Amino acid sequence: MPYVLGIDIASTRATAATCENQGDGWGAPEPLWLGARGPAAAAAVFLDDDGYLLTGDAAVEAGRSAPARLLTGFHERVGDDVPVIVGGERFPAESLSAVLVDAAADQAAERFGEKPRQIVLTHPVGWGSFRRDLLRRALAEAGFPRAVLVPAPIAALHAYLAPHGEVTAGVCEFGQDGAVVTIAAVGVNGWQPVKTAEGVDPGEAVGKVFELAHEAGVQPQSLAGIVLCGEVPQVGRTPCPVFTASDPLLTVATGAANIAARRDVPQPGGVHSNAVATVETTLLPRVDAAPELTERPERPPVDITPFVLPEPTRAAKLLTRRKPLVAGAAVVVLAATTLLLTLTTREATADKGREAHPTPSSTCAPATPGATHSPEGRC
Repeated sequence: MPYVLGIDIASTRATAATCENQGDGWGAPEPLWLGARGPAAAAAVFLDDDGYLLTGDAAVEAGRSAPARLLTGFHERVGDDVPVIVGGERFPAESLSAVLVDAAADQAAERFGEKPRQIVLTHPVGWGSFRRDLLRRALAEAGFPRAVLVPAPIAALHAYLAPHGEVTAGVCEFGQDGAVVTIAAVGVNGWQPVKTAEGVDPGEAVGKVFELAHEAGVQPQSLAGIVLCGEVPQVGRTPCPVFTASDPLLTVATGAANIAARRDVPQPGGVHSNAVATVETTLLPRVDAAPELTERPERPPVDITPFVLPEPTRAAKLLTRRKPLVAGAAVVVLAATTLLLTLTTREATADKGREAHPTPSSTCAPATPGATHSPEGRC
C-alpha cells in the first residue's frame, strides 16, 4: 500500500513517522519503530573494522567497546569545513545524515514491502541555502533525489495546526543544549519562521515565545497555539492553547509525515514531482531546488583583543607616561645628576694625587768660624 515517510534527525536522536494511503485519502501519521526499545533511535553511526556502517542504537552498542569509531552530532555539522574523521576515513557530515535517512527508509520498506513515495526530512531552523543544498546533494547520491527539506519547527506546527488565515504560532524544541524557540506566521507559502532564539533555558521557553511574539507585534492571547516537542518539561497555564503529544519526541516526525502526505499530489500527466500543486501552495513551505551549489556564506569578522602589558613601575613608569614635558624634564634631571656625580668623583681623585711627600734637604749647615773646610764641606 502506498505510503510516505517523515524523518526528524536531532542532535542525539532520530525519529520517523509514516502516513498510509487508504484509497480515499491519507491516514493519520503513525510512528515508525527505529530504536531497540522504542520508536526513537540514537542519531549515531558506527564504523566497524571491515568498513561497514551501523546506525541507531546498534551503533551506540558497538561504540561501547570502540568509542573512537562512534559518530554523533553530525547532522548539525552539515556545512562545516572540517569533515568527520574516524578510522582514517573522511566523512562529510551530510553523507552521514543521508546514511540515517537510508536506514529509516529501509526500515519502512521492510514493514510496508515497498519504498516510500515521498520523504520529508527536517533540519535546524537556522540553516541557509548552502547547507540545504549540501544535504540535497548527499540525499540524491544516496538514492533520494525527491526528498524534501523542511525546518524542524515548521514540521512541528504541521502536526497540529494547518496554516489557514493570518495567524501566528510558537514552537518550543527541548533538547540537551536548551530549547530552541521559534515564532512562525502563515504567509503565501504556508508557515514561515519569523523569529528564533536558541539555547533558551527550558523553564523560560514558553515565556520566550511570548517575548518573541511581542517583538513581532502579536499579543500572547492572539497566538494560534504553542507546540511543544522533544524532552518537554512541566508547563504551567498559558493565555493561548498548548499542544503536546503523549510522546513529544515524535511530534516533529509526525508533522513531517503530514507534509509528505500533502506533497504526494499527482501532477499533470501522472508524474510525481517535488513541485506542489497550486492548491497546496498555501499549506506548505515552498522548497526551491537549486541546480547548483550556492556560494559558501562569508564568515563573520573576527575581533582580536590586543594584549595589555602590565603597568610599569618606578622610573620606567615615569618615562612611559603620556606627558612629554614631564618625561623630558625627568631625562634632563637624570643626565645632570649623572654628570655632577662624575665630576665630583674626578676632583676627589685628583686631590689625592697632589699630596706632598717629604724629600731629603740639600742645604749645608754654615761653617763654624775658625774651622777648617774640607773640599766636600760639611753637610
